[in-house]
Amino acid sequence: MKKILLTVLAVAVFSFSAYAEDLRIAAGAGYKNLVEDLAAIYEAKTGKKAERMYGNMGQVAAQVKLGGGICLVIGEEAFLKASGVAYSSYTPIGKGVLTLVTRKGLTAKTPEDIRKPEFAKIALPDTEKAIYGKAGLQFLKSTGLYADVEKRIIPAATVPQSGAYALSGEVDAAFVNTTFAGANKDNLGSVIDIEKGYSPLEINAATLPDCRLTDEVKSFLDAISSPDGKKTAKKHGLI
Repeated sequence: MKKILLTVLAVAVFSFSAYAEDLRIAAGAGYKNLVEDLAAIYEAKTGKKAERMYGNMGQVAAQVKLGGGICLVIGEEAFLKASGVAYSSYTPIGKGVLTLVTRKGLTAKTPEDIRKPEFAKIALPDTEKAIYGKAGLQFLKSTGLYADVEKRIIPAATVPQSGAYALSGEVDAAFVNTTFAGANKDNLGSVIDIEKGYSPLEINAATLPDCRLTDEVKSFLDAISSPDGKKTAKKHGLI
């Protein structure tokens, strides 16, 4: 448990790239791979760099309120609208899907299998600040699973941390998203997409008012809406 708690503290720190004068984007950590690929499309088409920052959405919202030149925030629409930040527009990227994964060597056929005693530790992202933590908790409660597994839940700060616990074998199952599961499926046991039992997860790029007219923001939003951008969203599990 000490190792897990230390890891929570370690990954709570945002990661930045080294570019200080380019387009700044903040995003939920669960969509790091998606945003990296979208940024690659933007950079290839414009020749400009995009600075990226990742964390759970509570951390992202706090950083945006502090300023620092962030122009775009990528996350779940309802969370963004409830964050207290007055965004000027929202550009849809796709719908996110909650996913249950198990550690290598352990199999689950349905989410209900986590009731079994062999699922002694179940990782769940932050249920207040991480959108897939909220979705996971909604699912557990709506299906009646929560009462059976509540004492087995291991808290994680973000989707990547929740999934990392399953990859390392520190937990038996973890709630993540399709983006993480797809990128790591060869090193996991079972991968089960969960499409019901929680509020829809509409993933958007939200624009800060001071940035809405900049060429960089327009170009990044064009990258999202382009055929390559749509293929990228699908590749990372958005529907």
